[in-house]
Formats: sequence, C-alpha cells, structure tokens
Amino acid sequence: MKKTTAVAAVLIAACGASADVYSWDWQPGDTGVNNNAGILESVEMRFHTNSDRFVFNVTFADQITEGYTLAVSPGANPKGHAGELALLYFDATNMNQVKLNAVAYNGLNTQTSYYDGSPASGVQAPDQIATSLNAIDAAMISATASDHDGKRTFSLTLDATAINNHIPANPGPNGPSEWTGVEFGSLMGIWFHPVKNLNSTYDANGFLTEWGGQQGWLDGSNFTTSVPAPAAGATLLAAFGLAGRRRRA
Repeated sequence: MKKTTAVAAVLIAACGASADVYSWDWQPGDTGVNNNAGILESVEMRFHTNSDRFVFNVTFADQITEGYTLAVSPGANPKGHAGELALLYFDATNMNQVKLNAVAYNGLNTQTSYYDGSPASGVQAPDQIATSLNAIDAAMISATASDHDGKRTFSLTLDATAINNHIPANPGPNGPSEWTGVEFGSLMGIWFHPVKNLNSTYDANGFLTEWGGQQGWLDGSNFTTSVPAPAAGATLLAAFGLAGRRRRA
C-alpha cells in the first residue's frame, strides 16, 4: 500500500489539478465543407472537461463572413438531435461588438432555433439560454473578430457551465438526461454554418428576433479528438481509484 501511495503521489504532483482537454483541428483538404459564405482556412476547438471551458477559433482566407451558427455533440452529427444540444449564434456584423446567443438546438437543418424551440408541429417558443447582451451572461463569454492579411478570424471562449447544465424546455426523446450543450470528448460531431450578408436583430433582452443570410457549412460526425499528455496521468490516477469524480454526472 505504501508503494502504491507513493506512486500515486508522484502522479498527483505531475498532473496537478489539470483536467482532460479534448482538442480537434480542421485543416484544408478535409471533407464535408462548403465555402459559399467564406473560404475556411483553419478551425480549432477545445473542451476542458472539469471547467466546461469551450474554445472555438476559426479563420477564413477571405473577409466576407459575418457570423455563424454552431452546434457540437459528443459524436453524432448534431442535425436531427433536438433538445440535446446548444446552438450558438455568433454575430460579427459589427466586428467591434460581437454578439453571441445560445439557445437549445431544435435539430432542424435550418437556423430557426432562435425563434422555434422544437421540431413539433407549429412554432414552439425558443429555449433561450444565454446572450452576450446580458451583463451576467457576458461575464462568461469572450467573442472577438479581427481582420489580418486579407483573412478574417473569429474567436470564442466560453465558460459553458450554465449551457451544459441547462435543463431543456423541449427535451429529446430520451428526456433531459440526454442534454450535453456544447460538450464533447474522444469523439465529436459538428454542425457549423458560416454566414455572409447576415441580417440580424435583437429584442430588449438581447435575444435574436431575426437571423438570415447566405450559408456555407462544415458538418460531420464521429471525428476523433486528441488529448494532451497530462490527461494520461489523470487516467492513471483513475486506475488507482484516486481521481475525483467529475462535477457533472
């Protein structure tokens, strides 16, 4: 037992309080892309499992893109998964004041979740989660846009705790327990639609009342992510039965 404890202590010292950070990067030449709303040059995405920190950075080889919608899953293509995922609306029509809305994704192959919360018959009320135009929500959101060398970069960092802990108003067929927000792990599915000629308006509470424009896309399922080396130490800690349980079930 003393030997095991000593080994565990070394691992804890090496790993500290670090959490698994799942990473995924897209590069030109990968499939599943339409560049109608801007030529994709690079995409990087990170998810920190213990802190729920979500990072999404995208660079376009031109400067015509004015925003995007994004849904992320733990593997499946988000399309068709109503009441399980968040849909992020990133609005850079004013690049000096980027706006972000997070609502529950209705699973449709459209960008209608800001006004229709469910694929059920008729228009359902949107399931609004967060907006950068609200001071409380803005504290957990960093969203920026910049132009450089003929290219355009959008950067987003979220403390996604509230998004990932959201209880959906219109849960999927298996109930609220299927909700994952913007979380992913060793596998990742993506529904990413850049927009040019974007038209957007907002209500007094900072939530969208209009969203439209010409779309491109990067869609796919079961992409394999990578985990930096420190996460391997956390796996060893789990083998010794010493790793703490994650904050969320």
